[in-house]
Amino acid sequence: MHPYKELPEDRFWKTAVAGRIWSEVDFKPTTRFKLSPQEKIATAGSCFAQHIAGNLGAFGLNHFITEPAPRILSQERASQLQYGVFSARYGNIYTARQLRQLIEFAFGLRQGSTICEEAGDGWIDLLRPGVQAEGFPSQHDLVCDRLFHLECVKRIFLESDCFIFTLGLTEFWYDRGTNLAFPTCPGVRGGTFNPEHHLFANASVSEVVRDLRWCIDFVATQNPKLKWILTVSPVALSATGTTQHVLVASSASKAILRAAAEEIYLAYSCCEYFPSYEITLAPPSFGQFLDSDLRSISSRGVMLAMRLFHRVFLPSTTHFPTLTETSPHLEEQVARAVEAECDEFFNDPGAAK
Repeated sequence: MHPYKELPEDRFWKTAVAGRIWSEVDFKPTTRFKLSPQEKIATAGSCFAQHIAGNLGAFGLNHFITEPAPRILSQERASQLQYGVFSARYGNIYTARQLRQLIEFAFGLRQGSTICEEAGDGWIDLLRPGVQAEGFPSQHDLVCDRLFHLECVKRIFLESDCFIFTLGLTEFWYDRGTNLAFPTCPGVRGGTFNPEHHLFANASVSEVVRDLRWCIDFVATQNPKLKWILTVSPVALSATGTTQHVLVASSASKAILRAAAEEIYLAYSCCEYFPSYEITLAPPSFGQFLDSDLRSISSRGVMLAMRLFHRVFLPSTTHFPTLTETSPHLEEQVARAVEAECDEFFNDPGAAK
């Protein structure tokens, strides 16, 4: 006898994975808690997090939005300005460092929350370059909008019942003077790159864990009931600031994020890990959930991840559409959404054309 002798079939690669396609894999992640329609569920993270946020309504769940679009805006214009993409208009938050500094700003623990630059006829918020790509009419308007935005962020962490955060990157650029992390390198989506002031960093497992621990521990002092769901984005890096091949750099980045998420999951009973990364990139997928660029996740991959999310976190009595029930144009819509709202996509000048 030995410890592996009596384990169930899903603990062995040969019986659980080998020779199977996803439809044959009985994948049932365990979960520490369920979600209900009565709960306020907030979202943030990288591009892939937009798919989770956008499907909460289809699950019958309450996507808690504290920064809704002004009624005067058309739906198209509100979408362009990224209202409703996440719970607040912060754009994509790729790193744990970004999330930490956002919470610090929202609760007044860090000063000087605005780094902006005049560009053409507008002012660009370098900490949110994608939310208003054409810029704000004036620096005053930008500062006022950001102060209001931070109040909305504060409400998220004070009032939410669950916060879903998708870790996307370990690589980031930061400002030498303030040590603030940017969502994307200045000059990519706005502003001007200055090699003397804008520096590159690549977070380690311990650094990601430290930032996540700080976020969870601090928010617990303000909202002890908050539950966390962490995911790792399966979308590969579009470009790397390291000296490695982008394939190697992407693999390293995702491994770091996955290891950090596991460490947090084991350390906090209020945290759950949802395996969107494993679902879409595991060997049984045979690459069928990747788009033609071999980086973006196809509509089939998104729907597979969302169906499993539904299965894990919601009661079995609720219904979620199958692939055959969705729009035939969904894949095209998903691709457009990723291109339009993924800041990191613009790091590759060739892809962004």
